[in-house]
Amino acid sequence: MGTGKPLNGDVPYSCGTPTVPAMKRLSLLLVATALVASACAGNAGETLVGIRASTDPAVGDSRLLFAVNEIDGTRRGSPEEMVSVVASPLDDPNRSIEADAVFTWIVADSVGLYLADVPFDSAGLWQIDFTMSTGEDTEPFLIDIQAEPATVAIGEPAPLIATPTLSDTALEDITTDADPVLSLYELSLDQVLQNGRKSVVLFATPAFCTSAACGPLLNQTKELIDRAPDVDFVHIEVYEGFNEVGFAPDGEHLAPSVVAFGLPSEPWLFVVDEQGLVVARLEGVIGEGELEALLGIG
Repeated sequence: MGTGKPLNGDVPYSCGTPTVPAMKRLSLLLVATALVASACAGNAGETLVGIRASTDPAVGDSRLLFAVNEIDGTRRGSPEEMVSVVASPLDDPNRSIEADAVFTWIVADSVGLYLADVPFDSAGLWQIDFTMSTGEDTEPFLIDIQAEPATVAIGEPAPLIATPTLSDTALEDITTDADPVLSLYELSLDQVLQNGRKSVVLFATPAFCTSAACGPLLNQTKELIDRAPDVDFVHIEVYEGFNEVGFAPDGEHLAPSVVAFGLPSEPWLFVVDEQGLVVARLEGVIGEGELEALLGIG
C-alpha cells in the first residue's frame, strides 16, 4: 500500500491533541494509520482508535472518511462492523451532529474506510466520537474543518487546464492503468469543461498511488462510462514524465492540473456540470451508488 506522503509534503499529526497546521492536508490515512497506531500504542489503552482519512475537509462538506484500528496497528472494519458517529465542535461541545457510517471497501475483502455524511457547518477543530456495533471501547479523533478547502470548492469553476490526449501523446505516457479505456484520454480537460456536457474528472495514479485506492476508484469509474452516455469521463495521472529516466513520484513531477485543482492527496474525483462548475468532490473512495446518484444513473 505504499509508504507515501501528502502531495504537498506536510507531515501527519502525532498522538494527543494535534496542532491546527499539523492536521491540515494529510495524505489518505492508509499510511498515517500505521504511523499513529504504532506511536500511540503505549498510551491509547485497550480501545479501538479512530483515524481521520479526509485530507481537505471544509465548511459545507459532508463526507467524513476515517479508519478504525486496533492499538497494534491492525486495521478493523467490514460491512458487518457497523459504526455510528457524533461530531461536535471543540468550541461548542454541547452542539453535535449524529450520523451512521457506512463501510466502503478500497480493495475488496482486504482494506477499506468508513464513510459518514456529516454536514460540517463551522470552521475549527471538531471531535469525532464513534461507537462500534461490536461494543468495544473506542477513542475519539479530531478533524480540522477549514473555512475554505484547498481543492476547488463546490460551486467554483473547474480550472481550464490542457491535459495530454491520444492525439498528441502515446497511451503509455498518458496513463499507468494496466487496462486502460481509451475514451478517458481522447479529450483534453479544458475541452471537456467547455463543451456544454456534464463531466467526471478523476485524478488517480494506479502505479504510484500511496493509498492503494487509485486503481480501485479508477475501475469503479470505468464501469459507469457506458451507463452515462451524456457524461464525459476523463482520467488524469497525478504525475508527469513517469516513463522518463530518473522519474520520482514527487512534487517536481506533479501534473499542472493537479496543482491547479490544489490536490493534497490522491485519488480525487470531481463531478462538473454543463457550465463547468464543480458540483461534487469525492476523495479516496466512492460509496455504493454514490456516483450513480450524482450522475442520475438508475
